[in-house]
Amino acid sequence: MPHPASTSRHLLATALLFVAPILIAGCNGATEPTTASPSAPPATTTDDKQPAASVSVEIKSWKDVQALIAAQKGKVVVVDLWSTSCVPCMREFPNLVALHNKYPAEKITCISVSCDYEGLEEEPPESKKPAVIKFLESTKATCTNLLLSDADVDVYESIKLASIPAVYVYDTQGKMAKRFDNDAGDYGDEGFTYEDHIIPLIEKLMAGDTPSPESDPK
Repeated sequence: MPHPASTSRHLLATALLFVAPILIAGCNGATEPTTASPSAPPATTTDDKQPAASVSVEIKSWKDVQALIAAQKGKVVVVDLWSTSCVPCMREFPNLVALHNKYPAEKITCISVSCDYEGLEEEPPESKKPAVIKFLESTKATCTNLLLSDADVDVYESIKLASIPAVYVYDTQGKMAKRFDNDAGDYGDEGFTYEDHIIPLIEKLMAGDTPSPESDPK
């Protein structure tokens, strides 16, 4: 007499022969699983949408950043200094991306400037690029993204900045309208925000209401 377990395995195997094609058809959504249909050509679109902009980053000096700002005459320019080691920077960064996406390119230029390079010979600016681009891609930052080739502390000293995040806003004439930082604790423990502090100024500048420019530290 066959062992009960042997009989059960035989019945199970027989059942699977009938069930397997059904399961395959259900997963693939096909009514005839034995014949693979040829791949359909890519769908075409009739709209006028442009291909999505890609995320990239270039390694530039602080002097290069200043030259880029000067070349944006006629536009409001927003320069965001940040780092992947700065949690407040990364928390507020998506608002720069939203700003870039909200206004037309002929009205405003948004520039992100990574201060990740610390000046160590064994960790050149190129070594910081993978982490920087990974974060930029996670936020879909298709604005102009730069990674400083100057050591962070050297830049901070040259512009008299104690810490980041910091945001420079320039008017349409290329003059710095305001630098947002929290060196003096003016914005409390939470610091400045795009929504409450930066965007109101930008909208004034875009409307032609130009405040007295601040001194522009180089």
